Amino acid sequence: MKQRIVLAAVATSMMMYLLTSCYKNKEDIQALPKVSFRKEVVPIVTAGPCGCHNTSVTVRAVLFSDNRTNTIYYDAILARKSQFEAWVNGGTHPGGGEIDFSPSEKNLIKKWIAEGGNDDGAGCTVTGAVRYTTDILPIYTTSCKGGTCHGGIAVALDYNKMVAAKTALTTIMNTGGSQGHPGGALSITTCTANKFKEWINQGQPQ
Repeated sequence: MKQRIVLAAVATSMMMYLLTSCYKNKEDIQALPKVSFRKEVVPIVTAGPCGCHNTSVTVRAVLFSDNRTNTIYYDAILARKSQFEAWVNGGTHPGGGEIDFSPSEKNLIKKWIAEGGNDDGAGCTVTGAVRYTTDILPIYTTSCKGGTCHGGIAVALDYNKMVAAKTALTTIMNTGGSQGHPGGALSITTCTANKFKEWINQGQPQ
């Protein structure tokens, strides 16, 4: 009887040691690397089969990048995650045609989406006061005005109209330009989205 008690005590002690030892050593187990949105996914959709999304000479699709200015519209790419997901899981290119990703590219995009489909490099933190005159108007002047845009075939915008369009602007910036814009989808950079969001959060000062 005494021998059984001793053996049971030893077994219990070893079990407790193993459990506590494994727990304490959890930090020694390195997590498997995740797919990088900026280093692995973005290069796929800004080249090769997505070429028409990356030139602003003749815009035929929502831009993922502008090869004339080396600008990447990360938000425009992120906003179309659901379309990529449908495509790589048996679907086809949303715009039709024979365009397709390679099997390895599909697997990488699938893995990125399964891991949450997040942007691992979203920066451009906006600090300080953001005003219409000094921060928002320059963006509007360079990116929104033109013969085929606002001031041309679309209504010209000013401060009062921007303030009145708060709901639409919020939707546009929160979806990377895929929703909210009456004239169709837009391509928006993280910096632009963050600046508009902060301007709205600050009460849209002039």
